[in-house]
Amino acid sequence: MSVASRQTETPAADAAKLLIRLGLAILMVALPCAGVALRGAIYVLMPIGAVLILLGALVGEPEHGPRHLRTALLSPAGMTALFLTFWAGLSLLWTPFLAQAGQRFAQIVGTTFLVALVAAYLPTRTKAFDLYLLPVGAALSAIAMLALAWRGPDWFLGASEFDESLFQRSMITLIVLVWPALGALALREHWILAAGLALLAAAVALAGFAQIGLAAMGAAAFTFALAMPQAGRLARRLGFFFAGLVLLAPALPLIYGAILSLTRHEAGPASQSMLIWRDLVISEWPRLITGHGFDTADRGVNLGYLPELTPRSLLFVIWYDLGVIGAAAFAFLTVRLFLLASRIPAAVAPAALAGIVAILTLSIFGVATAQIWWVTLIDCAVIAFVVLIKGIYRTQRPAAPPIGEAFDIEEEEAGASPPPGGAGAAF
Repeated sequence: MSVASRQTETPAADAAKLLIRLGLAILMVALPCAGVALRGAIYVLMPIGAVLILLGALVGEPEHGPRHLRTALLSPAGMTALFLTFWAGLSLLWTPFLAQAGQRFAQIVGTTFLVALVAAYLPTRTKAFDLYLLPVGAALSAIAMLALAWRGPDWFLGASEFDESLFQRSMITLIVLVWPALGALALREHWILAAGLALLAAAVALAGFAQIGLAAMGAAAFTFALAMPQAGRLARRLGFFFAGLVLLAPALPLIYGAILSLTRHEAGPASQSMLIWRDLVISEWPRLITGHGFDTADRGVNLGYLPELTPRSLLFVIWYDLGVIGAAAFAFLTVRLFLLASRIPAAVAPAALAGIVAILTLSIFGVATAQIWWVTLIDCAVIAFVVLIKGIYRTQRPAAPPIGEAFDIEEEEAGASPPPGGAGAAF
């Protein structure tokens, strides 16, 4: 930074930068690290970090915030998200758990709207120091998880009846946040550090023998590699694949049940979950239109109204809670998100596509998608990717002119007359 620019900065601008940096440090470093030891850390650190960033942006008086927020909400993806929110809110009229579902709906909508404000009001250019916060937080949390997994304390590896262990939650947090972190390292061309961070994340999944984690890491890594040469074509194919998977989800347990009956294999836990889903589709098929209401699937399993082995997959939850209308809106939103990821600069598009694939893979293969901690984690990932995208300009350097042109420029500058007011007027 030049001396002139430093002198023109006001105390308000310095305070704004400090607040934004502190908020980003809380979200990108403190949140994944504290989540290794404290189950409820994400509920406290996420709003604190987001509010600090928003306050810093407001102190800095950004002019782009309202315009960016309005543009995002009026885009096809934004309008679809608003309609999906409206339909989920309307489904509270027929949910059997109105009070609990209404409270969860308000929490999710409030947190997501706060994140939308943060994403809109973030400075248009991410500082290089802030960009490195992403890999630092991911690396520190991975090292802490490996150390605790090796020692094996019960408070870290054990789980309650209806909840994941701290290790599982921390592993999922790492798998989601490692992709913007890898994108930041790739953006700065630190490929060795990026490979080391990817190996750390894979080691965490291996340490817990987590098949879902390994599947998400593998699918995201494969997506990252394929997106390097051409992200646009891959994004369209992935978008239509996941959208088709959402739309055709009720047919999957029917097909699986038919194959299982023909092969006469003994049904394991995963097969029993699919059979429970098949029975629900057959016995309650009229509810495929409207769904049972927001938060019915998760609340029904926890309270014993649904069998314990009822699927927790996003595919089941979206259809059981919101029906075909909610599923169609979510499928369209998925396509739009992949298309948006393909249109961002090529330097970060592979990381964005890999992050979306990791989130969808985790959601489809068993993460309880309606839980507040999972939605809050996705909101944190959104901020991380926005920070990554706004850091692209730091790696763009003007191309050097050819040697002959450089000599011509030097001769022209040497023969040019000094600016009015002497040499001091040039500063």
